[in-house]
Amino acid sequence: MPSSQLDSSLFNSSLGVDANYASSSCLDYLSSFAGDRLFPDSFTIEIPKLPALESFGWTTYSHIISGEYRISFPDVYVLHTLNIGLLCSLLIGFIISRIIYHGLLRKKQEDLSPLQILLGVVLVAASASLPYGLIDLMNAENTAVRFVICLPFVLFFFRTLEAIFGFTPHGATSSSKIYSIYFTMPVEMIFDGDNKPVIASRDDILHSIKKTAYSILILISLISILSPHDYTPFGKTVAGEYYEYIIISEYLHPGHLGNCFLIALLFQQALGLGDAIFGNIVQILFGYKVVQGMRNPMLEATSPSDFWGRRWNVLVHSVMKRGVYKPIRKYSSSLLASLGVFVASGLFHEWLVYTVLLYNRTTIETATNKKMNDILLGSNTAFFLWNFVVIVGERILAGSKFFRNLGSLMPRGLVTFMIIMTSLPCAHWFGNPYVKGNFFEDYERCVPVVAKI
Repeated sequence: MPSSQLDSSLFNSSLGVDANYASSSCLDYLSSFAGDRLFPDSFTIEIPKLPALESFGWTTYSHIISGEYRISFPDVYVLHTLNIGLLCSLLIGFIISRIIYHGLLRKKQEDLSPLQILLGVVLVAASASLPYGLIDLMNAENTAVRFVICLPFVLFFFRTLEAIFGFTPHGATSSSKIYSIYFTMPVEMIFDGDNKPVIASRDDILHSIKKTAYSILILISLISILSPHDYTPFGKTVAGEYYEYIIISEYLHPGHLGNCFLIALLFQQALGLGDAIFGNIVQILFGYKVVQGMRNPMLEATSPSDFWGRRWNVLVHSVMKRGVYKPIRKYSSSLLASLGVFVASGLFHEWLVYTVLLYNRTTIETATNKKMNDILLGSNTAFFLWNFVVIVGERILAGSKFFRNLGSLMPRGLVTFMIIMTSLPCAHWFGNPYVKGNFFEDYERCVPVVAKI
């Protein structure tokens, strides 16, 4: 290929001017150059056999860990596409934040004008539709890349709603700079009693860095363990979909519960890693302290409310509380407001499933992956509606002295196990679309993976 043509293809790829040409030309160039010339795609190591270890009557044989292992590196082109897509999403978020700050935020308590309401509706619609244009422009086939592109727009959507209804945190509106950081970055900033951003201390930054390293280690370990088993290490699940009859023995089968638990733990670590990375960026570059978004709900939750309200994805919980719960609660009961939050959770997860896993996937990929034909829309909403039922049940039982005393007498680990079991049997309603859509296989291309040969 002539050098001028190659330069043109790279230029078009970086700007997203010609997605089709970039996918056929730039992809091949980057893959071959980065993969073959900079470093190999993977390398192998061998752990030799060691003598068996005996202690307290137990014998550990060396074949458990000995053998040959392949360490695969992240795909350079996928990471490049992911970073470009993320930067484009954040740039769009910054532009939306400036429009909202100057045209939509209330300076006082007055009602919005019809023109402002129309502007808000347009921005909400833009938050839901612009990811499709980015995906098409970048010709993004990797579902992990699509997921990263889409996630900021979920926050833009609900932060626009909170601006429309007047529930944006007062500290976030103190200046255009602070509001742009608050709106654009996928973190939850902390404000003090004077509505000023809390400054991150040195210990806060060090803790966040350690959290990031820990998340990376756990995530790589989980993927390396689950990948050889197609993310169903306990065998293919036989539990039915949300619209089928529920057979208790299938939903409570140990293998099914084990698969669901590990997929949920994988989601927890992946989302926690993203939260930790952006927390580091905001705390180091801007100096503002942020909330830890994932607080180990799978192993430490003490109630369904604690799981969903204070531990699982606190960032999304916060924006939905201001963008959905408070506006509904202003005119209705807390029960209806909670229902609105879980319905909204289900719907935006359905949007993610469609946009990430189904939208404009290539015909060849769809034809060769029979699992994709089994991806169901509606299962995520069913999962969140079930959890609303669980929350309602918790509210009813919370008034019982018997259950309060029972909870206080039980070990913490047993309490968490019982809490998880309220949702774990039907967790495949949430995770199956991602397993069947090869999401985790695509995610593997973004991180190092260790696999025994």
